Amino acid sequence: MRLAGLGTIWGLVSPLKLAAQSETGIFSLNVGLVVWTWILFVLTLVVLARWVFPAISGGLERRHEKIQGAIDDALAARDEAQAVLAQQEAALDAARREAREMLDQARSAADGLGKQMLEDARAQQAQMLDDARREIGLERDRLREEIRRDAVDLALAASERLIRARLDSDENRRLVREFVSGV
Repeated sequence: MRLAGLGTIWGLVSPLKLAAQSETGIFSLNVGLVVWTWILFVLTLVVLARWVFPAISGGLERRHEKIQGAIDDALAARDEAQAVLAQQEAALDAARREAREMLDQARSAADGLGKQMLEDARAQQAQMLDDARREIGLERDRLREEIRRDAVDLALAASERLIRARLDSDENRRLVREFVSGV
């Protein structure tokens, strides 16, 4: 059927070709050439429309879909990165707050411990001072008693020599004790 269609076209074009060949010149129109040019143009257009344009269009569509997919993936990755960044910033802020709280707690504990140690030191100092005062008092009392005995003994020895002939020893002791207790 195609061959019949081409034969018909050839039959129409042949008389035009002969008529066109008779005129020669710069402005002459070769009708056969024009007809064949149009036929080839239409055939080329049909081939292009049937096989080439769909292939090009499909390739362009696939390329468009691939680019659009890459853009969508990039946008999703950017959104995910922003979400992760926001989470990291929130975690960093939480860590900073926790570190500040820990420092504040450590400072307050150190202050409390320092105050407690100061209070303990003061209490220990007061206790040591009380113990020292008590020991000093006991030592003072012991020394006073020892001094009294020594004074009594010295006074007895001195008075014994002076009044050896007049008084006896028990009487001397009584007299010296009365004297020392008055002192």
